[in-house]
Amino acid sequence: MSAASRWRGLPRRVFLAAGLCAGLGVGVTGVVQTGLIVQQAMRRIGGLVPQLDSIEVGRCERDPAGFGRQLGEELRIDVYDPATLRPAAPDAPPIDPDLLARLEAGEAAPARMYLLRLWGGAALRRMAPSGPCGLAMMRWQSSDRERLTALAAIFGFIALTVAASVVLASLYAVRPLAQRLARLRDAAQRVGVEAGYASAGDAEADDIGRLSDLLDGAHRRILADADAMNQRQRALEQHLGAVAHDLRTPLASLQLTLEHLAASTLALDADALVRGALADVVYMGALTENLHLASRLADGADPLRGDPRCELGALVDQVARRFGMLGRLRAIEVHGARPDEPVPVLCNPAMAEQALANLVHNAVAHGEPGGHVAVVLEVAAGRFALTVVDDGPGVPPVDLPRLGERTFRGDEARRRDPKGSGLGLAISGEVCRRAGWTLELGAEQPRGLRATISGPLAPDATSGRSTTSQ
Repeated sequence: MSAASRWRGLPRRVFLAAGLCAGLGVGVTGVVQTGLIVQQAMRRIGGLVPQLDSIEVGRCERDPAGFGRQLGEELRIDVYDPATLRPAAPDAPPIDPDLLARLEAGEAAPARMYLLRLWGGAALRRMAPSGPCGLAMMRWQSSDRERLTALAAIFGFIALTVAASVVLASLYAVRPLAQRLARLRDAAQRVGVEAGYASAGDAEADDIGRLSDLLDGAHRRILADADAMNQRQRALEQHLGAVAHDLRTPLASLQLTLEHLAASTLALDADALVRGALADVVYMGALTENLHLASRLADGADPLRGDPRCELGALVDQVARRFGMLGRLRAIEVHGARPDEPVPVLCNPAMAEQALANLVHNAVAHGEPGGHVAVVLEVAAGRFALTVVDDGPGVPPVDLPRLGERTFRGDEARRRDPKGSGLGLAISGEVCRRAGWTLELGAEQPRGLRATISGPLAPDATSGRSTTSQ
């Protein structure tokens, strides 16, 4: 920073205000103090002149010790011998050396003030060339009222000076500074927010002005970076959505073909390759559906948008039938149970189906031969409970609280199925949360896992339904 730039803007205002206040304070105090001193001195010295004419010299020589005592207690004159400087009165003080030096230097009647003392001042005058009355020193007292008046005047003017300095400094330096900082604070609070940002607009060529320019530049860069990131995110989500959409049809066709092939060879002990292929297709189909749904959820998809309705009974039948073939290939029975009457709820049907399918798929994929998976739908008091329970190996207690976190998979789950992504339970939990439902995961005794989705029925649904096995 150059020397000239240091005096611009805020530093210039502060230095000018400080200099103005200091000069005003010194000037006012000096003028007032000097005026008081001069006024008192001139008044006292003026009273000395009539007392020191040639007529009074003779009177002084007749009674040097008693000269001037008739003037009262507030004014006293003492005479001294110029040769010896001894006072005529025994109680007289010594001659003030400063006044004597000034008199000998040629000053006719030197005087000085004793500020705030009992004797407010003194003056020295030569009355005769020699003798006991050659020098006369007059002293005068300052009354209590005069001292209080002087003190009040001095401190009053100092207080007035300070108050005036504060007002001037506030108006000229502090108030503009506070206003600039307030604008800067408001701008800083909204940096990076597209709506509502207002630049501080500080054109001063000082640190605050440069900080205002830096905030404006940072705001523009943050908005530009955010826009670029949003565009990349939208492009990625569109790409994932397109990939998921393109894979859904061929995967569904391949799964159907493999199911027919597996069904036709069950009696002939179907080959393990066919079973593995079907499991892989089911896994890829579930992963594709979850990726597609994840991209929609990230884009703000709402399962309640448009007041959608879903019939949970039909959904239980569809999911149980969908994973029945995979269960038979793994020697796991998949059963569904639901009420006879429809169970309508408010949720996007595709999202609700995927949330349930993820739970059933996990139960079948991690089950053991000879195991069971049950999908049970119950209704009571205007609410539903959709439970998926299995008798598989379950989840270790240490991993149970973390189930549902995206990409989390326990060590046992990785060992049993290395292909798993951990995305299914996270998608199911997010769909339930946005639909106003709850997803609870817990251990089943003596072994297995229980996952329960619960929530309210549609507003016009009836309660009190019975549950039947399918």
